[in-house]
Amino acid sequence: MAPKAAPAPTRAPGRKRKAVEDIPIRPSKKPSNGTTKSEEPAKSRKQVKTKAKTVLTTAPKQVLEVFVFGGNSAAELGLGDTATSASVKRPRLNPNLAPDAVGVVHLAVGGMHCLALAKSGTVYSWGGNDLGALGRDTNWAGGLVDMSDNNSDSSDDDDEGGKLNPKEATPTPIDSSAIPANTVFTQLAASDNASFALTDDGLVYGWGIFRGTDGDIGFSPSVRKQEKPVLLEGLKGITKIAAGENHVLALDAKGSVYVWGAGELAQLGRRITERNRLQALIPWRIGSLKNIVEIGTGSSHSFAIAKDGRCFGWGQNNYGQTGIESDAGESGAIVPSPKVIEGLRDLGTITSIGGGNAHSYAITSTGKTLVWGRLDACATGQVVADLDAERVIKDERGRPRILKAPTELPLAGTAECVASGGEHCIAVLADGKAYSWGFSDAYRTGLGTDDDVATPRLIDNTAVREKKLVWAGAGGQFGVVAAAA
Repeated sequence: MAPKAAPAPTRAPGRKRKAVEDIPIRPSKKPSNGTTKSEEPAKSRKQVKTKAKTVLTTAPKQVLEVFVFGGNSAAELGLGDTATSASVKRPRLNPNLAPDAVGVVHLAVGGMHCLALAKSGTVYSWGGNDLGALGRDTNWAGGLVDMSDNNSDSSDDDDEGGKLNPKEATPTPIDSSAIPANTVFTQLAASDNASFALTDDGLVYGWGIFRGTDGDIGFSPSVRKQEKPVLLEGLKGITKIAAGENHVLALDAKGSVYVWGAGELAQLGRRITERNRLQALIPWRIGSLKNIVEIGTGSSHSFAIAKDGRCFGWGQNNYGQTGIESDAGESGAIVPSPKVIEGLRDLGTITSIGGGNAHSYAITSTGKTLVWGRLDACATGQVVADLDAERVIKDERGRPRILKAPTELPLAGTAECVASGGEHCIAVLADGKAYSWGFSDAYRTGLGTDDDVATPRLIDNTAVREKKLVWAGAGGQFGVVAAAA
C-alpha cells in the first residue's frame, strides 16, 4: 500500500451486472410483531445458555524485535520524543517495543502509521493521527518537540530535523472503551488513514477514515472520522483482513470475500459512482469469488487466490498492476471486476500476493518471487536491459515502462515474506536476511542511500547483521523489519 493514489481513470461505459455479484451486508434489525411484554412466552432462566465462542484464528506466539528505518516526519517510526531526525538511514532497534516490556507478536504498516499486537493481546499504535488512524486521543498541550534539539552522533541519522507530537511518536495502546473485555485480537491491517483489527472469533473492529481521489469520503455512511475503535456491523466468520491505500478486503471461513472503502478506481470490484460512494463504505460480498483461500491488496488494486490455484486481480491497471494484460498501460485503465490472472497459471502454486502503487508481487510455494507492473520506478527490482522484449510495454519515446507479465525476481534465495510500499519493496529470505529495492527517498529502503535502488540489495548494519529476520513491512516512506527475539 502507498500514500498517494493515482489520478482517477476515465470510466468505461457501464454494463449490466448480475445481482448475485455484489451482495450487501446490512445491519440486522430485530423484527417487531407488536406483542407486549405480558404477551411474550415465558422463558426459563435455566434454558438460557451463553453460546460458546468459535475460535477461527489465533495470534502468533513468537515475540519479535522490531527495527525501523526511513522517513519519520509523521512519527511513523515510533521512536518517541527522543527521535533525533526526520529520517533514519538504516535499521534501528525500536526501544519502545522491547520484547520484555511490550512483547510484539504481530505488526501492520500503513501509509504513515503502524500497529502492533502484543503477546498480552493489547494493540499499540503510533504515527500520523490527523485523521484518526491511531484509534486514540493524541492531543498534546506540551507543544511539538523539535527533533533537531535531540543531539545524536549516529551515522544512521539524516541531518534533517523536524517536529513531532510525543503522543503520536510513542507506541501506545488504542482506546479500548468500546471493546468487550474478553475480546482477543489475532490480526491487524492498516491503510493510509484507517486501521482494522480481527478477533479470534471472526469479528472486525475499525477506526480512522477512507479518502478518495477528491478528498475525504468517511469511515461509514453516517460517520466521517471514527476516532476510536468500533465493531463493524455485518461482518462475521472473518479469517483474514488486508488493507490497500483506501480500501479493505476481508476473507471469511466459507471462502467469500468482502470489500469496502474507496472505489473510484475499481478496487472494490464493482462500479462506484458519486451517488453510491458512501454505500461503498459498507462491506459487500463479491458474489463471483468463491472458495477463496488468500487475499491481498496493492494501493488501489486487489487480489484473491482460489482453492484451485487460480489468482484473480481487479482495480487500477494503468501500469498492468492487476496482472491483467488487456488495456495495461492505457491512461485510466481499470479492471472493473475480478478476472483470472492468466500469466500466473503455469508459474507454480501462489501462496501470497500483493503490491504497491503501480507494481505487484506474488510468492510461490517454493519461495520464488514474481513481479510485474511499473518498470521506471525500480519497484519491480529488475535489470530492465535483460528482460524479454515481449514482456515489456514501452512508452511513446521507446523507453521500457511496464513489465506486463509476471517475471521471476533475481533474489539470493527463497522468499518467506515480501512487503510493498508505494514504490519500494522489502523481501525477507529463508536464511533470515532482508533485501530491498525501489524508490529510496527518505532512506525508505534502509540501505543508507536516497538514490533509487534498481535491484535487490542486502539490508545490512550492526543492528540486524546477526539477527534472523522473519517479517517485513513497507509504508509510504519507511520500512520495518522484525526478528525473532
